[in-house]
Amino acid sequence: MQLEHFCEGQTPVFQRKQRELVEARLGNSSATSTGVLKAGDPHKSLAYWQGRTAELQQLEQWLHDKNITLIGIEGIGGTGKSTLASKIYEEAKGFPKRFWADVGSGSVFSDLAYQVLSHFGYPIPERESQLIEALIKCLQSADCLFILDNLESLLQPDGCWYSQFYEDFFKAWVECGSRSTVIVTTRERPQLRGFEWLSLKGLKIEEGTALLAQLGIKGDLEAFTKLVDGHPLLLKLVACLLKEEYPHAPNLEYLADLGLGNLQQLLTDGQVVGQHRRETVGMALVLDASFLRLNDCQKDLLLNVSVYRGSFDSRAASALTPQQEATAIEKELKNLVKRSFLLEKLNEQRQFEFQPVVVEYLRYKAGDQTLAHQQAISYYKEVAKLPPWQTIDDVKAHLEIFYHYYQLRDYERAFDSIWICNNFLKLQGYYTVQVELCEQMIGVWKKMSLKENQKYQALLTTLGTAYYWLGHYQRAISIRQQSLEVARKISDRQQEAESLHNLGTVYNLLGQYQRAMELYQESLEIARDLCDRQHEVKSLNGLGTAYYWMEQYQKAVEFRQQSLEIAILIGDLQGEAIALSGLGAAYSLLEQYQQAIEFHSKQLEIVRELGDRQGEAIALGGLGTAYCGLKEYQRAIKRHQQHLEIAKKIGDRRGEGISLGNLAMVYYCLKQYEQSTKFYQQQLEIARKIGDHLQEAKAWFNLGLALENLNRESDAIDAYRHAYKLYHLLGIDTCMYDCNKHIQQLTRAEPFGTPPQGLERWLSHLRYSKEQLWQYIFAWFRQ
Repeated sequence: MQLEHFCEGQTPVFQRKQRELVEARLGNSSATSTGVLKAGDPHKSLAYWQGRTAELQQLEQWLHDKNITLIGIEGIGGTGKSTLASKIYEEAKGFPKRFWADVGSGSVFSDLAYQVLSHFGYPIPERESQLIEALIKCLQSADCLFILDNLESLLQPDGCWYSQFYEDFFKAWVECGSRSTVIVTTRERPQLRGFEWLSLKGLKIEEGTALLAQLGIKGDLEAFTKLVDGHPLLLKLVACLLKEEYPHAPNLEYLADLGLGNLQQLLTDGQVVGQHRRETVGMALVLDASFLRLNDCQKDLLLNVSVYRGSFDSRAASALTPQQEATAIEKELKNLVKRSFLLEKLNEQRQFEFQPVVVEYLRYKAGDQTLAHQQAISYYKEVAKLPPWQTIDDVKAHLEIFYHYYQLRDYERAFDSIWICNNFLKLQGYYTVQVELCEQMIGVWKKMSLKENQKYQALLTTLGTAYYWLGHYQRAISIRQQSLEVARKISDRQQEAESLHNLGTVYNLLGQYQRAMELYQESLEIARDLCDRQHEVKSLNGLGTAYYWMEQYQKAVEFRQQSLEIAILIGDLQGEAIALSGLGAAYSLLEQYQQAIEFHSKQLEIVRELGDRQGEAIALGGLGTAYCGLKEYQRAIKRHQQHLEIAKKIGDRRGEGISLGNLAMVYYCLKQYEQSTKFYQQQLEIARKIGDHLQEAKAWFNLGLALENLNRESDAIDAYRHAYKLYHLLGIDTCMYDCNKHIQQLTRAEPFGTPPQGLERWLSHLRYSKEQLWQYIFAWFRQ
């Protein structure tokens, strides 16, 4: 972890082992995952397909237009949006790669992205914050067909997105989508431009008539199709009902005997205006008639299992109908598939799910489902895995418990159910899951004016930290500012100190060191007022970090030393490791390399004892820097390589970039400038991607040095100018001067900046020998 990472406490990572388990699970394209995402196969039957010729022609035309990359199929429930999309999915030409995702039960974006990338064989990024970019590049790399079914589940009533990540993905795809085509099916349009929309209506009269005939139904088929506006699902439900009750002679004339004698009267009533309302009324009447023909066991089973989101198996169904034998439940589930109340999937095990229209009807008919939700909670508590957990599927039961408590509006218990696995989600890097869970809870507690409690504060802290690791720094600042305001409002001084420290961490990363120092100082004063030694350690470390980046190394040493003494006194091993790391870094810059090695060696011992892999990487990097200062270059390369390997393994992109920069500097000292340049360019690429302006500035400057030694003066000048602009943005005057000086030497021009503030420090730079200057620049890369 980097110095500022220590200030965040334990650093979350998406471990390689976890990714391998995810990818192994995705080897089965029909696997389901948290948020209930069905991947790779639509599972939609195309049997009895009729018509849709004009719609298919329109979709085919759009699919072959390279300027169209986003298509929407819009229609009310049951019009066949998913079936039409499935037809395209199966038969469209020109798309060697295709992926189907049903997001109808609120799939988490990160889960979707990981599955798509794995399915298409595209490299999975090391950090979750890079998923949107990776997914866009994946779809740009080949001719892919990407279908998202039931998109309305991701939309709020006003058409806005529930998830910021889906919104960001679609906005990015509108801006830079190419080669691939994304198709969505939805009942409601999102507030987003860039779609080509196909508004899907019912089947034409001749198509609906042909469908009923193919299903074996007799009677006035044309008149009935016209009556229901050709609604496909309604036609199929009626056919299914007639065939079930009159298998030898299914005729529309028997509808009156099934309680549907008033169907025509209701559907032609002047008060039932509009196609949507007519079909809704018709669907309700047919479902009612079908439901009434079920036995009591089937009725109870349907009403109870309708509380589940997504697919479920017979064991889950049995948990909600404990009075029935498991074998009877299995039999009745199959019967309900025959009656079109359920859909069946045969993967590794038999799974069942509802059509959206059907589950809405059942939930409405069930009314109060409190008991069923409570039984579902009991079931998931029974099947929940105990820690240690490895993948998101291991905590799926806890996420479902959260869902059911949330539906019961028991928000306290909903919070408790996710808090059990919150640390796991953080450490494994499931930040988008945390964001979506926390935002749900924060939103409802805001509406209920329940912001002034510790659980609300904990949600804000978690949400701010998740946004921090996702690289959404302005969002992190906004959330942490809210946390600070709430802490002050309820006079929670300890939380106030925590919020100030967390804000300081973000500003430190953004290079706003003065602001960070002010926040750390406030946090320190509160911690001392409360005699909270642990928070005092964190605040002192934060101040040490800020002074370090401002190149005030003696002050950095003073604060780190204070932090170290307190950490040892109270037995805070993590705080001790943080302080030792900062002291080692500072002493390397002061060219006291043996002292630096002692600090980093002690740090390495502690972090290994704690099992902190990122702390281990940092300690190894610190040792590499010190060994380079002593000109023990092979030992330095070994330590930096170890740092790089760990950073890659745990998904620490920033640490990876820093280790590459450190390796580049060692090769620079060995006068292997070509190799040095390659490492700097890799560091620069990573710094740009993660938005780390400080590391980007250092990479540009040091790349300039290497290019200058390769006699590529024009490229070197360009690199120095890039570095100058970034240092100017960060307000680091001494570094601006160094950039300016090199530009002046290469161009023989007047400097385009002024000497830094602090003339004494500037003059001290000029007294450096050439070798000392390289060592000084090299030390900038130490984190």
